[in-house]
Amino acid sequence: MKCTDTQNPDSFSLLSLVLPFYVPSALAFLGSGLAVPLLAIYARRLGMADAGAAFMVGLVGLGSLFFNIPAGLLMVRYGTRRAVLISTFTEAVAAVLAAFASVPWILGVAAFIIGMTQTTFFVARLAYFRTLVPAEKRGRALSLIGGENRFGYFIGPIVGGLVAQMIGFRYVFLMYALLMALSWASLFLWVPTTQRPINPNPWTPAQSWSILRKNARIFSTAGLAIITLQLMRTARQALIPLVAHSLGLSVSHIGMIIGLMFFVEILLVYPVGYAMDHWGRKATAIPCLIFLSLGLGLLPLAHSLFMMIVAVVVAGIGNGFGTGINMTLSTDFAPRDNPSEFIGMWRFVVDLGTMSGPFIVGLITGILSLSGAALLVAAVGVGGAVVMGLLVPETKPRSKG
Repeated sequence: MKCTDTQNPDSFSLLSLVLPFYVPSALAFLGSGLAVPLLAIYARRLGMADAGAAFMVGLVGLGSLFFNIPAGLLMVRYGTRRAVLISTFTEAVAAVLAAFASVPWILGVAAFIIGMTQTTFFVARLAYFRTLVPAEKRGRALSLIGGENRFGYFIGPIVGGLVAQMIGFRYVFLMYALLMALSWASLFLWVPTTQRPINPNPWTPAQSWSILRKNARIFSTAGLAIITLQLMRTARQALIPLVAHSLGLSVSHIGMIIGLMFFVEILLVYPVGYAMDHWGRKATAIPCLIFLSLGLGLLPLAHSLFMMIVAVVVAGIGNGFGTGINMTLSTDFAPRDNPSEFIGMWRFVVDLGTMSGPFIVGLITGILSLSGAALLVAAVGVGGAVVMGLLVPETKPRSKG
């Protein structure tokens, strides 16, 4: 099947995205949701301290940051379909490597590779959606992708926590590998073949610099706001399990708490997509940053299971408001021709937040405490809300007539 440009909102249906995108994405998100939220605890079981376990989570973001620009450029040169098939297969292999990790450095290598492969899938999906989905329906289309992510991270940690407690972490990562293999099969069967690359020339640093220079205002405003959001999102992947672990909760209970957070987010998926398409992207982005900051700011008060649940639910409400916002803004700002290059650069810039979150948690935890790290990350999120509210232009298409 060839990839064609479908920009007419009246003739476009979200059902056309089910087999080539929603099915393989759901499988991939479920696999990731099984394993990644438990990565810090897995690292602790391999002998690492809290600070080191947080750094381990950060390696996923570091791998993503490292491969963002190459991912976009590889798609331009070799085609999006080929890139996404290779990356999905490689992610399955990395999950197997993690399953059999006996020392922390092997787990770290696997985490880094997982970040590289996940960013390729991310950039590929957005490049397809920029071409196939009209802007008037892009918020809903991408909020459903975000909803799948949250559903995977709702079911995944609960199942993963139970499996890890009953038979071991190895089997969690083997399940991850199996789901990635099924995702690969779905992509092989249904994902469209992209048109011939428009600019199949070898990459030079000047290309990336040119994209960054031409879009300097976008990256310094919208990009900065999303950096803070990504920082909070990945910081909580380290903070919440480690705070819960400090309360003496079991792995299965930690998985259930994380699952509860993503369940709250799932409830907001379609309403948030509708709001983005009808009232604007900022109408959901600003509450997202504020509530997520509040949830993380409550973690230092979580001296009981009840307060832990309160903090997690507030954080879930916040991140639920942000369903699809990163993807939607990146595709809104991307040019219609060769969107993968812009999206790769966007992903590189905002992944400065994705990468830095767990490292900040690890550094501040090592110097001060988990509570200090939570408060610092929450303060950064408040700054992001101010930037989003005052400096970021609204990208929702204006109503006709």
